[in-house]
Amino acid sequence: MSSLRSILMALWILSFPAYAAAQDSAKEKEEATPDYTAVTTIDPEIPLDQLEILVKPLTKGELVVESDAWFDLLRNKARHIAAVRLGVKKTNEALDTNDAQAAKTSVEVAKEITDTVETEAIESEQKITDAAQESLGLDVKTSEGSVDEGQDTEAGNGDSATDVKEELLEDITVLQSERTALSDRLEVVLNSLAAKGGDVDEYRTYATSVSGIDLDTSDAWSAWHGITGWLASKEGGQRHAWNIAKFLLILLITYLVAKFVAAIVYWLLERKVSLSQLAEQLIASSIKNLIMLVGFAIALTALEVDITPILAAIGAMGLVVGLALQGTLSNFASGLMILINRPFDIGNVVTAGGVTGTVDQMNLVSTKFRTFDNQTIYVPNNEIWNNVITNITANDTRRVDLEFGIGYDDDFEEAEKIIREVVDNHELVLDDPEPVVVTHALADSSVNIVCRPWANTSDYWQVKTDVTREVKRRFDQAGISIPYPQQDVHMYTVGAGV
Repeated sequence: MSSLRSILMALWILSFPAYAAAQDSAKEKEEATPDYTAVTTIDPEIPLDQLEILVKPLTKGELVVESDAWFDLLRNKARHIAAVRLGVKKTNEALDTNDAQAAKTSVEVAKEITDTVETEAIESEQKITDAAQESLGLDVKTSEGSVDEGQDTEAGNGDSATDVKEELLEDITVLQSERTALSDRLEVVLNSLAAKGGDVDEYRTYATSVSGIDLDTSDAWSAWHGITGWLASKEGGQRHAWNIAKFLLILLITYLVAKFVAAIVYWLLERKVSLSQLAEQLIASSIKNLIMLVGFAIALTALEVDITPILAAIGAMGLVVGLALQGTLSNFASGLMILINRPFDIGNVVTAGGVTGTVDQMNLVSTKFRTFDNQTIYVPNNEIWNNVITNITANDTRRVDLEFGIGYDDDFEEAEKIIREVVDNHELVLDDPEPVVVTHALADSSVNIVCRPWANTSDYWQVKTDVTREVKRRFDQAGISIPYPQQDVHMYTVGAGV
């Protein structure tokens, strides 16, 4: 059968240039369409990939003829299934009645209906196939599927209603698989016709209405047989199980590929391009998400889901979504500006958008901060970019600003000496720039001395706390007071006669 199919396909391809060359213009092609005979139906079981090749060079008018031919095959199969279902109903009547003659009559009617429709369906299919063979100049006549109606009916007259019903239910399973196969091939032709401007709505509406399995819930045996038969059929359960397996496999492969590509991109950006870690992570994660999105779309096709309408709907909704997500788009633009200008990077301690914390992660919509008390805060990028950004740890070194107040009765020069000794003796204080210790202001309640040592950014808080503690301890030892804020109140005595 496969060798015959290959020969017929080769003959059709070779014959195409002959009639194509005779049609010199698009107008002549359209005029020749009424005389065109469907040729792709020469083999109703033709593989889908081969059928796609055959229909690709056909014109719109020729594809209409091909669609009608496949539509007739599908309609005959649907009529055949309906007749067999009606036969099952008749056998149920025979099983439910207590009248032997009525039961026999119901069984005979069931056999007669199914045999008649089956003969008509086979003859109709054979007629379509013969027309395709004749159009290609082939003299290939087969008798496969021919039915000797009288013989089958006579053989079935002696069968019990149970045996007839079992046979009909098995026929339904086979016919449903054949109907699904015809629907798939009709869809291939319709896709090509739609791509060339043809109207395919009516064909697809009919194909959808007759697809699927119909379960008679009033008959548990028939329903169970329908389910098990569908699960075991090649075009039913096996097909969907394989599709699901392909879907999951594609997702797994896509995830592994996306993860690998993201790692490679991140490695290249980190070593070959001078970008911030935020930009590197964002680019790598964006590429990963894009690959996952493409892989998911491919995986949907494995489930036989047509993603074309989904893509068209996304395109049509683009403007509406853009208007609805103006704030998000603003955050997106701000995120790009942050990445370009690089005011901070991952691990920096930043005050931005009203939050002070360590930058943990960023995307094109928001930035994640981790505060010093271990809170996680997400700040919209728009709030960050449109306000002042203070990067506390951007530089390697920082100045530690300290101020100590002593009483007016204390020796400020002694206090300066103590502070300088404390600073000079601290191992984390930098020698360059040189620390500054100077009497700065005569305040209302105290003489204020400014202390400004320098330290590495990572040592800032330790230097600040250590110097403060040691200065307080040394002041206490030297008897130098740190006064409370105070106010002098002067009271005057007025004469008694006043």
